[in-house]
Amino acid sequence: MAFHGLVKYDDITVDGYPKIQYHGFIGNNRTAMLVAMNGYIDWGCLPNFNSPAVFSSILDRNKGGYFAIHPADTRDLYVDQYYKELTNILVTEFIRNGKVILRTTDFMPDSEYGKISFPEVHRFIETFSDPVRVTVDFKPTFNYATERPLIQRVQHGFIFSTEKENMGISTEFQLKRNADHVFADVDMEPRSSSWIIALYGIHHLYRPTDYKSYLRLQETTDYWRKWASNSSYAGMYHSIVMRSALALKVLFYEPTGMMVAAPTASLPEAIGGERNWDYRYTWIRDTAYVIEALAAIGYKREAVSFLYDMMDVISRENKIRTIYSIDNSDDLVEKELDFEGYRGSRPVRIGNKAVDQLQIDQYGSIVRAIHAMEKAGGVVNSYLWDFVEEMMAKIEYLWKYPDSSIWEFRTEPKQYVYSKVMSWAAFDSAIAIARDLGLTAPIKKWKAIQDEIWNDVVTKGFDKETNSFVQYYGSKNVDASLLRLPILGFIPANDERFVGTLKRIENELMVDGYLFRRYREDDGLKGDEGSFLMLTFWYIEDLILMKRLRAARSALESVIEKANHLGLYSEEIDEKTGDFLGNFPQALSHLGIIRVAPKLEEALLKRVSKINE
Repeated sequence: MAFHGLVKYDDITVDGYPKIQYHGFIGNNRTAMLVAMNGYIDWGCLPNFNSPAVFSSILDRNKGGYFAIHPADTRDLYVDQYYKELTNILVTEFIRNGKVILRTTDFMPDSEYGKISFPEVHRFIETFSDPVRVTVDFKPTFNYATERPLIQRVQHGFIFSTEKENMGISTEFQLKRNADHVFADVDMEPRSSSWIIALYGIHHLYRPTDYKSYLRLQETTDYWRKWASNSSYAGMYHSIVMRSALALKVLFYEPTGMMVAAPTASLPEAIGGERNWDYRYTWIRDTAYVIEALAAIGYKREAVSFLYDMMDVISRENKIRTIYSIDNSDDLVEKELDFEGYRGSRPVRIGNKAVDQLQIDQYGSIVRAIHAMEKAGGVVNSYLWDFVEEMMAKIEYLWKYPDSSIWEFRTEPKQYVYSKVMSWAAFDSAIAIARDLGLTAPIKKWKAIQDEIWNDVVTKGFDKETNSFVQYYGSKNVDASLLRLPILGFIPANDERFVGTLKRIENELMVDGYLFRRYREDDGLKGDEGSFLMLTFWYIEDLILMKRLRAARSALESVIEKANHLGLYSEEIDEKTGDFLGNFPQALSHLGIIRVAPKLEEALLKRVSKINE
């Protein structure tokens, strides 16, 4: 299955902004750039994921920076976009009358020498049988467009500089300055080509050929293909699984091993709404998902390494936080930028206030992650085991308290069922590790606490009248986190109490074609949100556990069809229009694909084997 997408140029943008789904992305394991199908790089932070954006026109089309390459004449133009096979090298083709007239190949250099940083964007332009007038437009901005740069023409291009930052563009084209950007309409001959390189943190420019872009391109191609070849997965839906794996790999920050939830900030969960969050951080609860997903397709070394890197950060801070910066900085304070917002969606936030919340489920998440790492072949050393015992003591104390839980509610803390179940799961994992490795542990005590939590949840978190578990104690509502109860082993998937819960979730939260809302509860925020893609993958796992494999396959194929032209996903989808919502590309959505496809294949093979016995 090859991912391509032919779109009319005029349909790419709405309200002056490219649709979120009409983007690809490139990266170098330190940061990433969004590349829209209209030729604009409209989001990118340099040198790192959490640096201020130098390209941010996706959040403000007037103030934000960009780097555009496209035909000057866009009439009757169509665009195709795809990745070079098993790489994160992005190709965009501009097509008129059925012929490719202009092609750009975009990448950020990367190699097996991961500690070498190239804060550069290389763009290769090619024409074919016809001459083409090409627009090149370059406008980096600094400190979220609050600092006006000095723009200097130098040999081989321009340099934009502030007191602390510099960025240049190296090109053989003669660009002109106009206020805050440099541009040119260049007449390119048939079958001609040129490199344009944007470089961060430089004081001098060299001619484009001196940057050895062809060599960097080959090194980067080899890097991605070598990494992809290490996967052991050759099963169902291989193309989308590997595209998800490659996307996920970009989101890792090489110097620390941490992973961002997405490379973007404040792409809205509803157009015009206020649910606009900064996802350029690592969430502790994602750790177990990452380890399980990577291990499932053969990247056990990466899975184990990720856990060790997370534990290194936790040990240095001597505490667990909900969210961590990828570079160990403490600058997570939530702020609002004076930006218009994507299609008028304000406020535009950077930083994340959820760092200050009590989310008890995170403690269960990290213990489950250690168990997942152990199952993937990692070593639970004395430090890790001491940490597990500390976590169990903390959970023993905390599990009865109200919190903000997985959905990070900004309302009053409540006794959320999901947090209780994750506390139960923590004891389950700790007991399993102790038994697997023959470690000394108060297993009898832990089992008693685990049983106490289970009884508490089925007594206070289950509503007999509706035959379902509920979102929090005293509530009549369900929420989609309850989909994880059988996945965590809290209750069998075919238990009538979960069957009743699932029916309510299907009736009340399923909105269209296997898409789900997270909850119907008032969360203290104005406006609506889209369908949260990770929920569909939880639902599929439930169907697999219930042995409803035909339904599971139908649901998985439905969500695969909702990927964009490159096989990428955002956090949410507008079920009415099919448009992507939320930050993009979203790690959790891709983790869902990677987790579910091997599980479904394994279940189907078991069924076939049983039939053939």
